Order: sequence, then C-alpha cells, then structure tokens
Amino acid sequence: MKALNQCAAWLSLAGGFLKELASSTIDTVRAVLGDGSNLKPAILAVPLDVKSNAGITVFADMVTLTPGTTSLEVSADQKTLFVHVLDAPDADAVTADMKTSLEARVRRVLA
Repeated sequence: MKALNQCAAWLSLAGGFLKELASSTIDTVRAVLGDGSNLKPAILAVPLDVKSNAGITVFADMVTLTPGTTSLEVSADQKTLFVHVLDAPDADAVTADMKTSLEARVRRVLA
C-alpha cells in the first residue's frame, strides 16, 4: 500500500509540473509577444517547507524548468529559495502559487 501511495505522489508531482509547464509557457509567450511595458519582474524569497537536499534540489530545478522563472540561490541555512520571476504583479500570490503547486507535491515525495 505504501508503494502505491508513493507512486501516486510521484504521478501527482509529474502531473502538477506538466500543468505548470503548460500554463507558464503560455504566459511567457504572451509576455514576449506583447509590449512588455506591464511586466513586473522581481526576485522573490520563497520560504522553504521542504527540508531534504533532494527535495530542495527537485523543487529548485522544477522552478528553473518552468518558463518565466529561474532559481537563483538557496540560502546558506536552506530555508529560502531566491527566484527571479519574469512577471510578479503580486509577489505574495506568485510565491504562494509556487508553494502550493510545486513545493507541496515535492514534499509528498521528498520531505
């Protein structure tokens, strides 16, 4: 039963990432093809709930692979991931979205 739950968690992680990938690709294409004057780029400090090195690495890599975002650095205490975002009109909402869409799924498989 545990193996089945673990498999479901990995599938959820992959599915969630693919959803974010598609959505971010569309948003980035719109931003690039638009006039760009309304973009609000930012560097966000995303507090980390995932604690393992593997979990932090997977989350940071997923953020970087998602168009419009790039992981820059993990703080020395491994409690914060710094992320450059192409467009963050509401920094708190963008941070919350990263945490609920990707990090929460990572935590289920790599606490």
